[in-house]
Amino acid sequence: MTEKAQDVAKREIRILDCLRSSRRGLLVQLAGLGDLIMALPAIESLRAHLPHVRWTLVTRPENSGLLHGRVEEIRAMPWPPTVQNAGLIVKQVLWLRRERYDVAVHLYAIGSVRGALGIKALFLGMRPALSIGRRGPDGPRLFDINWDERQATSRHEVDLNLGLAASLGAPCATRAPSLAPSGEAVRHVTTMVQQRFVDAKRFVALFPGGTLPEKHWPVARYSELAGRLSRQGFGVCVIGGKAEVEDAQQIAEAAGTNGSNLAGSLSLPDLVALLSMASAYVGNDSGPTHVAAAVGIPCVALFGPVDVERFRPRGSGPIRVLRSEAECVPCRLAIVGHHTCMGALSLEAVWEAVLEIIMRAPAASRI
Repeated sequence: MTEKAQDVAKREIRILDCLRSSRRGLLVQLAGLGDLIMALPAIESLRAHLPHVRWTLVTRPENSGLLHGRVEEIRAMPWPPTVQNAGLIVKQVLWLRRERYDVAVHLYAIGSVRGALGIKALFLGMRPALSIGRRGPDGPRLFDINWDERQATSRHEVDLNLGLAASLGAPCATRAPSLAPSGEAVRHVTTMVQQRFVDAKRFVALFPGGTLPEKHWPVARYSELAGRLSRQGFGVCVIGGKAEVEDAQQIAEAAGTNGSNLAGSLSLPDLVALLSMASAYVGNDSGPTHVAAAVGIPCVALFGPVDVERFRPRGSGPIRVLRSEAECVPCRLAIVGHHTCMGALSLEAVWEAVLEIIMRAPAASRI
């Protein structure tokens, strides 16, 4: 064994010894909802491998209601930093520093200088005894232990997070995120669904939104899809945040009496419960699409400018990913405000995909 290999082996032993002696750990995932979903298999692997560690998840406030019961504690932290939320971030950082965590694991690759500076400042403020995170190609070294993503055999976000976990000795239990609704949420949403869908026994969920408009399939196409579903006797439930209320209403109206607009009215636990009752889902490349896939229902995911191989949703149910064939794909959002790729996805292609995944689903969940 070379001297360099010996040094690497000794360092790995020190890391594993440190983890075995740890009692309090942080899991830091301050990216979007979809990114949190894609970190779930790694979180489960770390918890199973290190059962003696009490894990605290640090995530965005809007995502904090998703994983109750999956980790010991959840701390909500607004992110990214702004002038408006700086005071709240400082308050949380000081609280986390006082807790004196033995280890902190960051489960996302930082893709910008601003993001790198923010995470570096965060970890310096929290002061865990040991910090661990991913390092992308040519990316900065932000942590005590920087796992090089080039060691991975797959570029998918789930596999990159699992690669980091495996480097810490945690074996992979699953490569598909999974979510299950709480009983309380199911009871609440069941009443809502029964009231809204009197004629349609089963329904399809549509999500026309997302943070970036460049990733949106046109609202007019969603409306046409909603009309087709309604004419076939399907209920159409349009979901989203407050920003999607107007578009969701237009789509729901296209479904007539079989349409329902729930945009802006569901908590994350309620969303999981609602999707668990849906017969199928159609949505843009977004957090709710990853939630639907993790719930295990048949999904059609509509992709445009981003890297499909890295961010495609995973789950236990049938999933069809439709990707635009426009020449500019994938621009990885370099062409801001350009919607050619999403507009190139035809209604016929989406309709055929919906019918296909419904037929591939278990008979009990078919429309």
